[in-house]
Amino acid sequence: MTKVLQILPSLKTINGGVERGTLDIAKRLIEKGFHSEIISSGGLMAEKYKYKGVNHNEIEINKKGLINLLIARRKFEKMLNEIKPDIVHIRSRWPSLCFNQIVKKKKIPLITTYHGTYSGNDFFLKKKYNGVMTGGDKIITISSFIDKHIRHYFPEVKNRLCQIDRGIDLNYFNIKAVTQTRKEVFLNSFSIAENSHIILLPARISMWKGHFVAVDAAKELKERYPELNFVFLFVGGSNKIKFFERLKKRVKRNRVEEKIIFAGNVSDMPAIYSIADVVLSTSIEPEAFGRISAEGCSMTKPVISSNHGGSKDIIENEKTGWLVEPRNPTKLAEKIIQVINMPERKKDQIVKSARVRVQKKFSLDQMLNKTINLYEELVARRENINY
Repeated sequence: MTKVLQILPSLKTINGGVERGTLDIAKRLIEKGFHSEIISSGGLMAEKYKYKGVNHNEIEINKKGLINLLIARRKFEKMLNEIKPDIVHIRSRWPSLCFNQIVKKKKIPLITTYHGTYSGNDFFLKKKYNGVMTGGDKIITISSFIDKHIRHYFPEVKNRLCQIDRGIDLNYFNIKAVTQTRKEVFLNSFSIAENSHIILLPARISMWKGHFVAVDAAKELKERYPELNFVFLFVGGSNKIKFFERLKKRVKRNRVEEKIIFAGNVSDMPAIYSIADVVLSTSIEPEAFGRISAEGCSMTKPVISSNHGGSKDIIENEKTGWLVEPRNPTKLAEKIIQVINMPERKKDQIVKSARVRVQKKFSLDQMLNKTINLYEELVARRENINY
């Protein structure tokens, strides 16, 4: 039985892209008859997946520093000898820095996944650190945006790149699967008026997700269209306390307190998407993939996204959604009004086209199947060499 070991810093974040991708692969490996192992610093999601047959092994690898690196390496080498994996898949920079050379020394096939753009590539030391993610025998890039980024900054590894687009669970993010009862849970808990247009921004509260832009757009909508009934629904938690306080002050200064709802973390995301009239992805810096855009499109909801990064792979302007200039609340407000006032027939045509695009190119199944095919390819190559 082929044994696959995936490594990431932790499994604490419920909605994190790296964490979800790791666990989706781990579950599919079990279904396909593989042996599935994970190494991380632990967390709630590690406990969640134990019953599915995934073995979780704990090493403290979310703390940096020389001493932590040496301790982690010693524990990892011992664990590697016990697990004896056929392939290792590392999904983050610090674990790559800690473990890449140990895996290569043991001649185990190594895959790394480049999940983000990682800033600082114009500086020598930062580029060296980012470059550990190019150390795999194969390097998975999660979007064409990331693929182009690596080809620009690390052209010497272009022959080892393998673009496997991030995937969305189309059965889970399906408007037809959401019951009226699930919708009403949120409509009632947030006390949203029946005739209000719900403008959803489902992203953790942080500077680069563009919440300031959305709050300023709310101000413009209120001032320019006083007859419009609308509410912005911010779904996502925050560990950036100072930024969160600044954001709430901005809401108060803009006099849009009654137009902004901070919902915090929500587990039933399909139900949240289902009550939205418009979905926003307002990141002020390029997203590696564009998860919000893909999920919103999968739910057949009108999506307005910043015109950069991975979202441009998903959103074709005026055909599968709408692209807007980043950091521009005026343009965002204008686009929201355009979408709200659009004839339902035309809007329906666009959101259905968006769902079809996600089905064809960004399904979870295509991501899982391509990843497992890559595992099998590298394991077979190793066996042929040993033979």
